[in-house]
Amino acid sequence: MIRNSLRGRLLTASALVLTAFVALTAYALDQAFRSSLLTAEEEKLKGLVYALLGSAAPREDGELSIALDAVPDPRLRQPLSGLDAALFDERGHAVWSSAAFLDLPPPALTEVGQWQFERLRNPDVFSLSFGLRWIDLARDPRRYNIVVLETTKGYREQMASFRRTLWGWLGGTAMALTATLLFLQRWSLAPLLRLGRELQEIESGMQDEITGQYPDEIRPLTHDLNAMIVNERNQQLRYRNALGDLAHTLKTPLAVLSGMSQERGLAAAQREQLQEQVTRMQRIVDHQLRRAAAAGTRTLSKPLRVRPLIEKIAGALTKVYADKDPRFDLQLTPNLKLRADQGDLYELLGNLLDNACKYGGGRVRISSRVADNRCSFVVEDDGPGFPENPDLLLQRGVRADDQTPGQGIGLAAVAELVKAYEGQLDLGRSETLGGGKVTATLPLR
Repeated sequence: MIRNSLRGRLLTASALVLTAFVALTAYALDQAFRSSLLTAEEEKLKGLVYALLGSAAPREDGELSIALDAVPDPRLRQPLSGLDAALFDERGHAVWSSAAFLDLPPPALTEVGQWQFERLRNPDVFSLSFGLRWIDLARDPRRYNIVVLETTKGYREQMASFRRTLWGWLGGTAMALTATLLFLQRWSLAPLLRLGRELQEIESGMQDEITGQYPDEIRPLTHDLNAMIVNERNQQLRYRNALGDLAHTLKTPLAVLSGMSQERGLAAAQREQLQEQVTRMQRIVDHQLRRAAAAGTRTLSKPLRVRPLIEKIAGALTKVYADKDPRFDLQLTPNLKLRADQGDLYELLGNLLDNACKYGGGRVRISSRVADNRCSFVVEDDGPGFPENPDLLLQRGVRADDQTPGQGIGLAAVAELVKAYEGQLDLGRSETLGGGKVTATLPLR
């Protein structure tokens, strides 16, 4: 369905692009904020290290120490405050620590003047180490490693708060962009939708051509469609006029020949031969005229209501076969319309109903069903039905009943019309009336 729909393709492409944009934007902003938080945390701990070094002083034994009273951050004097510090000598022994320094293995000795910032996972804390050398005039220089630890709780809370805000804004932005894209898509496809409605109105007979104003990209298409509509109608008109002229032109010569075949001076054999040839010529002319006049399916033709046409045919056949008192049972789809030439429908349905009256016992049923964009007409009668190999009756001149007058061209003409409309014709036996059953299937469009 997406492949066959411009709207579906645009919606799918827009959804993919919007989803990728939101995901990449969220990832980029999340990484940028996380990096800024880590940088801020590192700078904060560096400031604390410098403050601790400013409060450092040697003890009597010469070891460097930091007085608790001089600690710059009061959290270092509070147990479980989330901030701890310690001073390690070059052997990894803690020579000073805050109130509740975590019980961690001695850190690796950091090079003098070097900083090492990292996040420890167990426990989840930030760690900043700084290597220094303490120079005492009375003793040899000593190396120390000062370490500051701070819990990641504040960092995690800030990240969670930022992500909630981020997804809230991105969600709102995505919804606004979706609404904008839907509006732009509808606005962009509006000319195509309007063109489709105009074509439907042309098909239904409400207008004769495309009259709307369209963008430059679609204007050549509308111009060509209008030209096609006019050419189709003119071509049908020329066909009808040419066929009418041909029929009128041949009518007189055939009538003259038919009259000559009745002259008394002719021998019986010659009269019979002449009459046979005239009849044959008349059949050929009728066949070719009917074949050429078949309009076939026309996409932009006005659909015809089928029921009034069938009722008119049934009324005429009731008078023609008054001796049989035919009874027609019409079981048609309500408001059934078919896009076909009116003359073609008259000939197709007229031949089927005429055969049902001619060879049946008086009961005729015609029904219709619509499925898969195709319409099927089923004509049934209560006569003897078709003989074996009923498809032979679709050949011109072949008849099932030699006793009933006729030329044997009715079903053949129907078969040619159905073929012209790219339909299908099937012959069988009626299960309800017991006679013949003819099913003619035509496309609705």
